[in-house]
Amino acid sequence: MREIITLQLGRHSNYVATHFWNAQESYFTYGQDAPSLVNHDIHWRAGIGADGSETYLPRTVIYDRKGGFGSLRKVNALYQDAQQKDSSAMDLPSSSLWSGRTIVQRETPILPSAYVQSLDAGVAPTEPLSPATVRYWSDYSRVYFHPRSLIEVGDEPEISGAPKTALANGTSVSDRSETAEVTREYTWSDGEALFTELDREHDLLDRDMRRFVEEADQMQGFQVLASVDDSWGGFAARYLERMRDEYGKISIWLWALQQPVGRLPRENRISRLANKARTMVEAHTQASVVIPLAMPPLPLKSVLPATFDPASMWHTSALLATAIETATLPSRINQFGSAGQQGDSLANLADLLNATGKQTVANLQMSVVQPWKDVKKDARDRREAAGSDQVEDYGSSSGNTGTALHNDLQLPIDFAPRDESVVAAGRLARGLRSKKPRMFGQAVVTRATPGDGGSILGDDGDDEENADRENSATLDRREMMHRRYALKPVSQRYTVPLGFPLLDSFPYIYQQTTSSTTSVPVTTALATDRAVADRLQALRTTVTVGAPWAIGLEDREALGNDLAGMAEAYHDGWSSGSDDGDDD
Repeated sequence: MREIITLQLGRHSNYVATHFWNAQESYFTYGQDAPSLVNHDIHWRAGIGADGSETYLPRTVIYDRKGGFGSLRKVNALYQDAQQKDSSAMDLPSSSLWSGRTIVQRETPILPSAYVQSLDAGVAPTEPLSPATVRYWSDYSRVYFHPRSLIEVGDEPEISGAPKTALANGTSVSDRSETAEVTREYTWSDGEALFTELDREHDLLDRDMRRFVEEADQMQGFQVLASVDDSWGGFAARYLERMRDEYGKISIWLWALQQPVGRLPRENRISRLANKARTMVEAHTQASVVIPLAMPPLPLKSVLPATFDPASMWHTSALLATAIETATLPSRINQFGSAGQQGDSLANLADLLNATGKQTVANLQMSVVQPWKDVKKDARDRREAAGSDQVEDYGSSSGNTGTALHNDLQLPIDFAPRDESVVAAGRLARGLRSKKPRMFGQAVVTRATPGDGGSILGDDGDDEENADRENSATLDRREMMHRRYALKPVSQRYTVPLGFPLLDSFPYIYQQTTSSTTSVPVTTALATDRAVADRLQALRTTVTVGAPWAIGLEDREALGNDLAGMAEAYHDGWSSGSDDGDDD
């Protein structure tokens, strides 16, 4: 069934993943509705509840600290029988040897949000969600999780070491005072130590992951969401290492989330970038694909309205979730389309991106609200503005120029983290302007709302569009390898007649949408290109040269060499070993 198991590590990842699971839940169809394009068995698992009824819940393992789950209970109504509901888990059994008086101390429970209460009651929400009412990621969650999916890592202070400026993202007063007691940033080593301690005590893969894997008939792979610029990066690096040792040939995708660092004090900023650098070096050897993601620079007036709140993790995670959910859509769709196009596996998508076997870091870009015709027009305008001397010949895989515009596609929202120092950022900008664009592999996903369906799947009379559509069928693997041997880029476009759902749990953060808008067209471009090398070199300069105090001498040298080696994989095979990445 091509199952995918999701691993969520930390608060930031859980905010993003909650939007992801809400979207998956919205794809279910019932009764006389048309069959869904999405194969639900890939991300959902069947089970039996406490009363013997059938359940259907996400294939995911969620890690967070105890206070991070909010009102979400480990044992939900589906797995709690009537006797358990009337008794407390802390009460002593009737057969206890203790016959004296007992006193039970209970923490004040966290009440569900008004939105969750309305869902439980089966009525429409009385008031819309807002950044002020979203205290935890569970406050807007629309799905149940299996008790085995929810893993608390203890009562220690916030492991992510979130900056104080992020406390407005829905942290309760009690959490705010608790986090304020933290006097230092929790580092990569703290996360590594936490994983080592828990794994030594419980064997985390055996306790938390193995049963989900054993349920899978023909597992497609893992998708891991984790913040990489804090201590969860160290936790994720050790977890990925164990996963790769245990499941050596399974595809593993890491969505490497990062908080914006531009407004942080210099010491905290460099510390977070050092955490990120260590995670990237460790993860790129274990994961099949690593996609660094951060909130793009604002304002994005053509996409986001003035009401977008960059301090709200509910808002920022919604933007990231739109891109992640769209970019991975081919991995969970059923066969469809007039041209016989079908979905693709995580492994094939990774092969499409990774031209040399060492290009495991990719960039993600997105366009929202624009139908494909407008995306193509904007791409054509940018290419013409660049001039013919700045554009390489990126024709389609079949020699037809109909798909040329979606090769090396540049979209308005770029999630590549802007975390370099001022010197490195200026150097990077000059380097990108002076070079021809160089793309190695790219996966473009275009999804449309019903009103835009004709421009994607129907005959609209546009010869270029029709030729583009004919060449959108999944690439033949042999043809892809021939292009690779010829040092030519490979691009694949997947078209899906299914817009991104705008649910009542999703903030209205996109222009041209209202409360009556149910879905929006989205285009994503996931690519490996030369810009990855420039950003890796800039990160190397920042953490090893710009702030040598952030990392020990021996670790700094090894880290710098590893980052340089990662960047080297994105050159065209000709390099003098210089650090600026300008060799062609």
